Amino acid sequence: MARGLTHFSPTELRSHRTNAYAMPHRSSMTAEQLAHAVGATKAQVLAYENGHTVPDPVRVRALAQALQIPPWMLMDRDALQDWALADHRRAAGLRAQDVVERLGISPKNYRRFENEGIVPSRRPQFVDEVASALGIPRESVERAIDRTPAVRRRQARAFDLVVAMADRYVPSPGAWRGPDPDDKDLIELAASYGRPVQRIRRVLTHELGELRQSHVRAQRERVIADYDTDLARQASARYAYERWQEIFDRDLRRIPRRLERFHRTAQPSDVWQTLVDLYNVDAVTTRRDVGNWAVTNMLSKTPETLPPHLITHGYVDDVRVCRLSAEGTNHVHSFAGLYAALFPGIRRPTRSTNRGSSKARSTTGVETFTLPNRAERLAVPQPFLGLNRTAAAERKTTVAVALSSTYVLTVSAASLSAGFLDTLLPADDMDW
Repeated sequence: MARGLTHFSPTELRSHRTNAYAMPHRSSMTAEQLAHAVGATKAQVLAYENGHTVPDPVRVRALAQALQIPPWMLMDRDALQDWALADHRRAAGLRAQDVVERLGISPKNYRRFENEGIVPSRRPQFVDEVASALGIPRESVERAIDRTPAVRRRQARAFDLVVAMADRYVPSPGAWRGPDPDDKDLIELAASYGRPVQRIRRVLTHELGELRQSHVRAQRERVIADYDTDLARQASARYAYERWQEIFDRDLRRIPRRLERFHRTAQPSDVWQTLVDLYNVDAVTTRRDVGNWAVTNMLSKTPETLPPHLITHGYVDDVRVCRLSAEGTNHVHSFAGLYAALFPGIRRPTRSTNRGSSKARSTTGVETFTLPNRAERLAVPQPFLGLNRTAAAERKTTVAVALSSTYVLTVSAASLSAGFLDTLLPADDMDW
């Protein structure tokens, strides 16, 4: 059987051929008719149906077109949970070269992604692009990559390397500096993710630094448990020590998976800044859908450059708005520390991003406004607000910003208000 096409289903092909024209006035399609439709021989079609030969993706696409079905309907869908990305690609009737041409990427980079799960460093939305090219949800691409043998091997090896570095650096006395730049384990880890050593070092310095805090707290409790003369304090410290050890071990086991997720979804500094701005004005999707909306044209990045799985777009009347999706909010929660390690000079989330916190985030300090006769709260990102507040102070007047062809926002030193565009200011006084 041809390599990589083990999920092609001869049974599905035979079934769809014999039922292709199952209508009162039509008969089923013969093997000869199907062969003629796809430019093959009857013997080839029968070989496909009997499992003796497996069609290549181009032939799968032709068979599906002749049978008037999607190509994936010729695959063994009962084994879907075992499909790697190559199986999804072939189920779309595509060769690797077809995807390469659609995405405008080098064959080498696509091969590394399909076989090793390494996202090209300059294509932060690459997973979304592949999902679109294959016609499947992003989540399906993620799961398929996770099943890739090379990815599983990388995570297993990453765990060994991280444990070795944790043993080597976390207990070290003195100021925390992270792994040595020339550490052989660090260099191997960076190579496995296809990223520069310095980048991996910064990320790992943060991750091991978190472990170091747990280690220090555990050791403090151990000293109390071993030497305190009060038996009650000893017992309490012994419990605390064991708890901190459990936290240390748990977080250590999580690091390889976090590294995998981060390097598959990490965004450039300017996009991350936009995600933070949305988070800071509470423009997030919640279970009760009570988060604010941010006006899209007030963001530092244009909508087309924002990752679709992290951002939800919409309209309030004719004003374009957006907010973090649930996945986007989780991205900020999960990776704020890693981004801070990579980009130390950029703005950070101003509210707690503790993943374990169940306390509702306060919206105190977030400035919002509403459109006339609308209930939705629209928030203004701080960089945009600060810029226009400064302009208003310099002009000693208000600044008007067009929100759409219908509405305008008036910014003063102490307030925000929205009104109808044709009733507020002449066009030459407007900031667009």
